[in-house]
Amino acid sequence: MTETGTETQVPRSAPYDPADEAMCSRARERYAADRRSRLRRRRKRHAAMPNLIIIGGLKCGTTSIHHYLGLHPEVQMSKPKELNFFVEELNWDLGLDWYASRFDSRFRVRGESSPHYTNEPRYKGVSERIREHCPDAKLIYMVRDPIKRILSHWVHATGAGYERRPLEAALSAPDTAYVHRSMYWMQLQPHLEHERIAVIAQEELQADRAETMRRAFRFAGVDENFTSEQFDREWEKSSAKQGDKYQVMERLIKLPGLRSLDRNFDRLPESLRWMVEKVVHDPEKPPAPKPELPEQVEDTLRERFRDDVARLHEFAGREFPNWNSY
Repeated sequence: MTETGTETQVPRSAPYDPADEAMCSRARERYAADRRSRLRRRRKRHAAMPNLIIIGGLKCGTTSIHHYLGLHPEVQMSKPKELNFFVEELNWDLGLDWYASRFDSRFRVRGESSPHYTNEPRYKGVSERIREHCPDAKLIYMVRDPIKRILSHWVHATGAGYERRPLEAALSAPDTAYVHRSMYWMQLQPHLEHERIAVIAQEELQADRAETMRRAFRFAGVDENFTSEQFDREWEKSSAKQGDKYQVMERLIKLPGLRSLDRNFDRLPESLRWMVEKVVHDPEKPPAPKPELPEQVEDTLRERFRDDVARLHEFAGREFPNWNSY
């Protein structure tokens, strides 16, 4: 990352990262059936473009806030959650009619959540496509302590079979996706022309969910006093990614006859999804111990993130709770 004046420059290209490559390939594969079917790509009645987009970040609580927002009677959040439409290399080819048909114009707020929208420098042009086709959309960017996010990202990638390298080896290159995706201010640069961006930390969502959701609803433009017993649910806890149940499930859904389960899980009713969530991710399970970084690697990352974190805090107008010192 380089800086010119007050602007942070996004790297022009991303080095090859096998784990990120595998994760992104699966994100495209999930919509293979939609590519084969003209009927699935046909524009539906009441189709409309979204006006709320969660642009990331990966492993920062996007699944939970997506579900919490969708509980509001004035809000419709997409099913599946991650459409990745505005990434040219992923689902842009499915077309605007397909995308608009994921949303219902009868709702005041229509939203989706795609962490690959902040995967610079791998994916370019995302913000320009959003501005062109959803000029009135509000953006939410979920963030998390950068080093804790890296550890959760690596645990997820190894559990899903994307990553085969030990942690230290995966971080040996200075510009891996693990590092880039934790550079939140850098990731925000292409989106700053959008005037309505809210930054929410996962730590805020965990520590004071009711107040954080009030702020989120207020930002979205709906009744901020709405609450739900389901706010107590935590989705896709990273502690499960190291468990046998999760890893067995990941292997099963990659089998040819079971891939439709992966593509269609988010389309299931909320109650059924939560039943599966309790089995696979075990939300009642205490947090698993995170892998430890060698001191030298952690010191290098702290230095790497220092300016980025400072700029993010300045933009958000606050510091986030329970972050490391940078």
